[in-house]
Amino acid sequence: MQRLGLFSAEIPTCLLFLLQIPLAESVAPMLDFLIPVVPQADWPAPAKQNDSCTNVVRKVTFVIGYTGSGEIKYGIVSTDLVDVGFDQLFLQTHSVHFQLATPSPTLGRTKPAVGLKVGSPVNGRFNGEVQSVTSLGLSAAGECSSDLSRRMPILFTHNTISGCKFTSPASNCSQLRSQIYWVLRGFAAPDVIAMNSGSQPDWTRVIVQECPVSTEESCRLGCILPNSLSIQVLWARQGLTDLPQNYILGAKYLFQCQTVQCSVSSLTLTTKVTFTETTVYPEAPRGSPQLDWKFPFDFFTRGTAELDGHFITGGSSGWKGGKSFILFTVMLLTGFFSW
Repeated sequence: MQRLGLFSAEIPTCLLFLLQIPLAESVAPMLDFLIPVVPQADWPAPAKQNDSCTNVVRKVTFVIGYTGSGEIKYGIVSTDLVDVGFDQLFLQTHSVHFQLATPSPTLGRTKPAVGLKVGSPVNGRFNGEVQSVTSLGLSAAGECSSDLSRRMPILFTHNTISGCKFTSPASNCSQLRSQIYWVLRGFAAPDVIAMNSGSQPDWTRVIVQECPVSTEESCRLGCILPNSLSIQVLWARQGLTDLPQNYILGAKYLFQCQTVQCSVSSLTLTTKVTFTETTVYPEAPRGSPQLDWKFPFDFFTRGTAELDGHFITGGSSGWKGGKSFILFTVMLLTGFFSW
């Protein structure tokens, strides 16, 4: 029975640990860096039964999981047990398999905020609810529609212009104004607009300039109604020059107005979306030499501007002073004043 111990399942799984990351030979491994090899099951010990041995290990398989950075996350060992006779030739095999450990999904995991991609929808917050910012869409026969499902999303850096013909039998200025605002901007303008993308983006304010309302207006004298909407979006590239990120800096809803008498038989409404880039690019590190650059760019007075803490600023007087100083130094060194 002592020979059967060599084929026991307890031998390859007894107190086996793996190093999570490579360590120097002089560094003793700490418990935090040790990954235990876990057996998949509790295997029975080998036993002698008649003229054969039972529960003999025929195959040992190790599975080691690792991350993309090379760290070992877990170790698993499994065995195959067989019954063999005393006089039967037996071959025991061992194998090691490495597999990439996939992280378990985390509920509510947030995506980091990154710059906007060209053509991605622009999002806004309407009364606390995040939705896509839309503009006037296309309709059949060019007629204006109050159906919000026909509105088109505003895409980043895409300048658009659209229009339609508005008609209404309403005989009230307030009702007409509400209908036209609904067609031009939807149910409301966004309170804030997303500067970047991600599950938790940054937000910037939206300026809204509507048409003035007069208490003395009437359908007979005329109503001050909006006839066009200009959505102006300012954006810029920020971050490293090799990997810039697109950020929206602000937006403005500007309504143009005109005086219209009731009822409106035909009024042309237009919406224009304009993206304006305001990126300020840094000066090149090696541009053209400037006149006010000092040492070492001043070739002809090299070193003179650094002596005794005196700085020579450019110009003829500074150059004359530098030449006089150099001449005086040379005369002293050559013994001109020696007797």
